[in-house]
Amino acid sequence: MKKNILLFQPRIGDMDMFRDKPTPPMGLLCACSLASQKFEIRLLDQRINRDWKKVLKTLIDDNTIAIGISIMTGGMISHALKAASEIRRLTKAPLIWGGVHPSLLPEQTVLNKFVDYVIAGEGEEAFAKLVEKISINENADNIPGVWTKSNARIKERPEKPLLDMNNLPGVPHHLVDMEKYVQTYRGKRMFFYQASRGCPCRCSYCYNKVFNLGLLRSADIEKVLRDLKQLKDKYEFSLVYFLDDNFLIDKKRALTILRGLKELGLGSVLQGVDIESLNRLSDEELDFLEASGVERIAIGVESGSNRIRNNILKKEGSVELARRQLIRFKNRKIIVLFSLMIGLPSETADEIKETVKFGLDILKMGPNFRIPQFYIFSPYPGTLLFEELKREGVSFPSKLEAWGKYEWDYSHMHEKNPGIKDFLERVGFLSKFLDSKFGDYGSGKILKIIYDFYRPIAWFRLSRGLMKPLPEKFFYSLLKKIFA
Repeated sequence: MKKNILLFQPRIGDMDMFRDKPTPPMGLLCACSLASQKFEIRLLDQRINRDWKKVLKTLIDDNTIAIGISIMTGGMISHALKAASEIRRLTKAPLIWGGVHPSLLPEQTVLNKFVDYVIAGEGEEAFAKLVEKISINENADNIPGVWTKSNARIKERPEKPLLDMNNLPGVPHHLVDMEKYVQTYRGKRMFFYQASRGCPCRCSYCYNKVFNLGLLRSADIEKVLRDLKQLKDKYEFSLVYFLDDNFLIDKKRALTILRGLKELGLGSVLQGVDIESLNRLSDEELDFLEASGVERIAIGVESGSNRIRNNILKKEGSVELARRQLIRFKNRKIIVLFSLMIGLPSETADEIKETVKFGLDILKMGPNFRIPQFYIFSPYPGTLLFEELKREGVSFPSKLEAWGKYEWDYSHMHEKNPGIKDFLERVGFLSKFLDSKFGDYGSGKILKIIYDFYRPIAWFRLSRGLMKPLPEKFFYSLLKKIFA
């Protein structure tokens, strides 16, 4: 029988609560695109298979040569470690970990007892080379980008070049039932696609400086449009969700792709956009975005304080510029999702209030504005801000399992100041309910009713500063257990 590889997708947390279906396991699918040409790939998604332990036993056999797991910093780590413990009980096949978190802390990750290998950065070539070595029982210490327990503390390794997106095979969507992942956004079927990787911006909190070396790499426009035409014909969707880190950074290229999509009868959702890129768009080009079928645009504002935005986060442009760009979307059909953070290093109470006021002011401009929540800052390992905090003496987890507690709802930076910590977590909780995001996705009617009912209460509490007591947090934790 053909040798096989099992890929395991851990649960994420409450990220998928807003959606009718989970996001596709793109990290795993991309990583195995080359390996799938030689080995049989089996994929188990914990988010879909609630009885995953039972399914796991049917997917692992004597021909399973490796297990691949992809994670981000946060709760995924806890879910992945529990699954890895179960997997280790069923097979001696090595466990290979990849994704953002292992890429940022490869040495710490590989030293965990449930980790045999770590692939840092892009996985396509490294994963294929590693499983080939495993299949013939050869040593894998010298594969660029691969960390083992024996080479974990070696300071110099073969450099791993970034991949050319035009030379990569297509994402092997056929390995999963894509109907379980084609989400509905505002009544339209939506498909996930990545046309570029990386971002040249110098933001101090972003993992891109490590993962993509701060570089932008793009697939040829012709390839992007050819791919999407073929995928549309097969999966019958009408929206493309671009996973690009910063879609509009190359304006000419972005507008050409959107023009091509319009000819294909496809609209789009733009996940990553920065304020400066928007500022380079004329009003006529913004009109074109709307006419071309851009359904939603996600904008990284991050703070309502110029000091925090420019000096701490190292973002270009002022809060005033951000406000002007957001105002340009008033009365448009495009949904605008803007992100804000609180609880940043050296941030004062007044600066937190500035950010909260900024967010509330923008939401008041119209029904097409959205805010996921006021994210509580959690420094990503390996980022510029993380390294700066380490130099200042801030302590961070020394083991993989401790990183599983890092979530957007929890203040890690203020453990020694319980008053600020409690305040941040109350603001973060209330901010989840400020808009009508549940109406955008095809999520359950029960959740939508709950969110719609609680929205005016959340607005009243947050705008008036009436955040104690807050028994609603307990009931929300119950909702997460039921729906997440």
